[in-house]
Amino acid sequence: MDPVAIEAHEKGEMEFDTIHTITMDATKVHIVKRSRVNNDVTVELIFGQEQLITLPPGDRPKRSLATSEGPGHLKIVHSLQTYNGAKASVSDTKTLRQDAEKSILVQELTIVNEVTNDQCTTIRQFIPYLETPPHLLEEESKA
Repeated sequence: MDPVAIEAHEKGEMEFDTIHTITMDATKVHIVKRSRVNNDVTVELIFGQEQLITLPPGDRPKRSLATSEGPGHLKIVHSLQTYNGAKASVSDTKTLRQDAEKSILVQELTIVNEVTNDQCTTIRQFIPYLETPPHLLEEESKA
């Protein structure tokens, strides 16, 4: 990635929260991503069924597969060709951890360059909204 693009994305993240609204049932997951960069990107995947889409520029293939070990667990693996021709695998695992006082969503994100096998793993923790997120409250009041 271009360092300027990464810097702009990180600046945007500091100014405007990214909110993922994740809805799961026994067969599928539905995710709405709202951020300064990607406003209301919607992803729906059926568990155990690979999805293939093409990305611009150049109609690059992106394969996605979602699995779950039960309530509070979601793993999505993407395999894609990057804009510069490299191949990457991205594993995004989200686990909801609950104790008597609070809930924490732990995300483990691993990116692997499929040519060199170089990889980077980031672990982040999020505090989930226990009620409707602010951006959805705004939309409900418009309806």
